[in-house]
Amino acid sequence: MKIHIFIATTQGLVAIQNITPIDDEDISSVVSVNGTSTTANISGSYHNFVKKGVGIIHQMFGACSYRVDISARIDQGNSWQVAMYLAHLTQSKGLLGNGEVNDGDTVICATGEVNTTNHQILAVAEVALKFKLAQPQLDQWALLGAKVHFLLPQANQTDVKQNNYTLLVSNLDQAASALPSSTQKQYTQSVKNEKLVAINPRYIIAGAISILVLVMIFGLNKLISTDDISFQPVANKTNVSEVEPIKKVQLFAVLKQDKSCAQTSSKHVLLANKTFAELALNQLCKLYLQTHKSQGQVLLVARDAYTVIPLNQSQQGWQVPLPKKRVADRSYFLVQIVQTISEAKIEQLRLYREAMPKPNMLTESTLMAWLQTQGVEFSVYSHKLVVQ
Repeated sequence: MKIHIFIATTQGLVAIQNITPIDDEDISSVVSVNGTSTTANISGSYHNFVKKGVGIIHQMFGACSYRVDISARIDQGNSWQVAMYLAHLTQSKGLLGNGEVNDGDTVICATGEVNTTNHQILAVAEVALKFKLAQPQLDQWALLGAKVHFLLPQANQTDVKQNNYTLLVSNLDQAASALPSSTQKQYTQSVKNEKLVAINPRYIIAGAISILVLVMIFGLNKLISTDDISFQPVANKTNVSEVEPIKKVQLFAVLKQDKSCAQTSSKHVLLANKTFAELALNQLCKLYLQTHKSQGQVLLVARDAYTVIPLNQSQQGWQVPLPKKRVADRSYFLVQIVQTISEAKIEQLRLYREAMPKPNMLTESTLMAWLQTQGVEFSVYSHKLVVQ
């Protein structure tokens, strides 16, 4: 079952097809048309809707910036904001559809502007026209077997005669209640308390932290296991191989002793099956991958975003950048490469990632398959930073 979110406009319904967290403070959020390089004129307004301070999306869902793909251009106004909020909420649960509705899916069409201070939904213009243009498509989806809603601001209640589709909403919590019950987590109150955790339930994160505490108590963190790491030979390829893991590969964590990094402790992180043990992000000051000095290059490839970063090497090792102000876990691969590859090849890897409809479609096997085509020796490790 998928949940499809549509923006009701004076030109018809526009599907929100995909949302990708970029999580880079230097990159502005952007709204792209049909996955192309063509951007909608509302991109600047959407960036403000995201960024902390004036917007709400960064504060609620964690990433610094996002790329959103929509099915048609939207050139003006702010009546897309309610639908965009609902799309982010749905995407955080992994249920956002691409606008191609099937039997059993849920369809939410919405119009409304958001007061980003108190999360009230404001009246917008041309609601009657928006509903008139949408109604034939709503009827078709209902006949198909989809559950269909058309959300409009409470302040616009006189613009459209009440029917089986329309729902009047006055704030974001009410808008979220139109989603299936599994996605109705109320974010707004949590934002005020700055205790948001998106995507993963709190008890899973708490369990991960408990395991880490036990590891620290019993001193197991000093043990690095590489015996169970094995690589399959690459068939029918020349000059392509995965390098034997260096026995002293270690992930070195610098941890807070108090609420700041004024006083720190350090530890080596347990490694098993090419996966380093999870770490609590809010306890970290710095993180390094330590390899043999002759290692040519290390890349960080995010699993939950289209991020590909060549790491910088210092005396302590290859420094892993720590994401800022996250509310969702960060999963990523660390790729050791014997030979340094060019920026052009790194850009090819970025393009390979961006060609995937969703970031989480990248797996260890698909990443290895791409690396094998580059004629380099490599090894791949996994790691996750968890949010408490």
